[in-house]
Amino acid sequence: MEQQGYIVEIVDKKTAKLKMQRHSACASCGKCATTSEKKDIIVEVDNTIGACVGDKVKVNMETVNVLKAATIAYVLPLLALLVGTIATYFILGLFKVSGNREVISGIAGIALMLLSFAILKRNDKKFRDSREYIPVVTEVVLKNGSEIRL
Repeated sequence: MEQQGYIVEIVDKKTAKLKMQRHSACASCGKCATTSEKKDIIVEVDNTIGACVGDKVKVNMETVNVLKAATIAYVLPLLALLVGTIATYFILGLFKVSGNREVISGIAGIALMLLSFAILKRNDKKFRDSREYIPVVTEVVLKNGSEIRL
């Protein structure tokens, strides 16, 4: 998935913040900070090519990585909720618990989902450091407002 945006801040030697239009496939995965109602977002990007503040750049994130990030952020907690609820319901049935099995199962499912969110939050730094799930600046299109000729 390739998009364009403007570098608004240099975070460190390898990372910059980019302002761009949110893509419809983005579905606010949580990696971005919304800046306005126009769907402008600020996202951290891998800036190993050394783009500067004000440069218009192309960024790319592999579609596979977008799908893996969405799976990690959305599908795993949902699975935890479903598995926790269904497994608890059947386990309580095996032990012949008759009163409020549904309520106890629902609470167990929600607890497991919250645990999955806590685990994801705890591993957030590891995901960031892997740099697998952040867009990569691939090309400088405009250098501080002047077009690049190659």
